[in-house]
Parts: sequence; structure tokens; C-alpha cells
Amino acid sequence: MSEVAPITTSPSEAERRAGFIAAASAYVMWGFLPLYLKLLGSVDVREVLAQRIVWCAPAALIAVFLMSGWRPGWREIATAFKRRMLATLVASAGFIFINWGLYVYLVLSERVIESALAYFLAPLVSVAVGVLFFRERITTPRVIALALALLGVIVQGFALGAPPWMALALCATWSVYAVIRKRAAVPAATGLLIESLALMPLAIGLLLWASSQAPLSFGSDAGLSVLLAIAGPITAIPLMAFAFGARRVSFTTLGLLQFLAPTLQFITGIAFGEPFTLLRGVSFVLIWVGLAFFSWDTLRSAKSA
Repeated sequence: MSEVAPITTSPSEAERRAGFIAAASAYVMWGFLPLYLKLLGSVDVREVLAQRIVWCAPAALIAVFLMSGWRPGWREIATAFKRRMLATLVASAGFIFINWGLYVYLVLSERVIESALAYFLAPLVSVAVGVLFFRERITTPRVIALALALLGVIVQGFALGAPPWMALALCATWSVYAVIRKRAAVPAATGLLIESLALMPLAIGLLLWASSQAPLSFGSDAGLSVLLAIAGPITAIPLMAFAFGARRVSFTTLGLLQFLAPTLQFITGIAFGEPFTLLRGVSFVLIWVGLAFFSWDTLRSAKSA
């Protein structure tokens, strides 16, 4: 997911409706991503991550031209290759690489609920980042939300027998990625293209590393080869839908829709029979109550504005 600047003209009711459907569809696709990754359970984690990067590049290139047109698309790509912009996108690529790697590892290790925890915490971490690093004002409901989230993480640590380091790392890498990505004023698909190209050497290294220990799945099995190849479109399509929707709905709507993805991931983890104790349930309830305070404050602020 990447930040998208809103358009200046006010969208019509039909555009807002289409935008809402597109944005909601993006979050639903992200929410069901574990189902796709589960199909790759027999593939080495290193190859899954590497193939996602490799196939993201052509998918993102197609997305650039579909969303912007031929000539504007090339102009966007040229802008992204300017020194400062390129440096920013390379930095964001590093964090999204770690984020993708952690996510793939958690899903393939049957820890989908833990990955959902990370993305439930993400909006609250964004509030904390804004206060700590950008001196943004914080309201009382959001202070309560952060306190409940912190308490929820502590309870989760007791439930697991150790702090949920992987979930916290997943949340942290996403939050840092979002902050860096905000500084790169290029469209989402263009940013994904440059990030994929920047990560290509790492992807090749991962493929060489994995192939040195066992044959790669891509090319050895037709079904797995197709599944690995569609990793690109599976990454690019929801991004395009999100970019379309973000330009046509309010930030308040987007802020509330973002809870769709981790909710669906959570349900998926439960459906897969992952362990979910009473103490772990208490942890999630604390975080959900915190998110309720956050959502209420967001709606209240939007209404006041």
C-alpha cells in the first residue's frame, strides 16, 4: 500500500461510490492474501519472496501505463529516477522488502493471526509516529487508544510466552515504509515499479541461495510456476484499486476501511485452526477497543471539520 495524493476537484456521487467499491475491494484482496500464500506452502520462503519481487516489476510497469497513459507514464518513471526521488524510493524499498519477507514467513509458518495483529496496530503506531517525530497534536481518545493497544501487546506477550516480536517488526517496517513513501511524490504504481527494480539484485541473490540447496519450484511444477508468476498481478491489482479509490473518497473513509484487511486476516487465521487462547482473545479485545476510540475520534474530527 502506498500514499496517494487526493485530487483537487470534488468527485461526483457516482465517482465516490465507485471509489468506495475500489478501495474496499483493495482491502478485501489484501485481507485474503494469506489464502494465496497458503497455496505456496511447499515453496521455500526465499523463493516466494524473490518471485514476488521479480514478477512485481512487469506488473507495475503495465499498471503505470494503464493508470496514467503512455506518455504521462514515461514522464512519471523519468521523474522517479531523479536523484533525490530515487534515493527515497530505494530507502522505502528496503523497508518493504523486510515487511514482505516477514509477512510471507508468518503466513507460511501458520501465524496469520500474528500478522493480523501487526496491521491492527499499524494505524495506532502511525498516531504515535506523528506525535513523536512530526509534533502532531494528540487527542484524549487517541491517548486512550494507544494505552489500550500497549496493554494489548503486553497481554499478547503473556499469551505467547514472549513478546510478539515478529508482529511488532512487521508493524514497524510498514509504519517506517509509509513515512518514507510519503516523501516520494510519485503515483503508487510508479513507486512500486522503482522499488521492485531496486530490489531485483536481492531477489536474484535469494533465488541463487535457495537453488543452491534445492531445485526451485518455478519451472519444475506447472501449477506452482503459474501461482508464483501471478504474485505480480496480485500485488499490483489491489494497489491500482486502492489508488483509484483513494482519489475519490475521503481520508476518513479510507481510515475506517483499512481495518478490513487485518479483520479478514484474523478470520482466516481462526479458520485455519491457529491456536487462539482466552488470554490472546483478551489481548485482541483491548486492541479492538482502542481502535474503537480511534475510529470514534476520527469520525468526530471529520464531522467537526
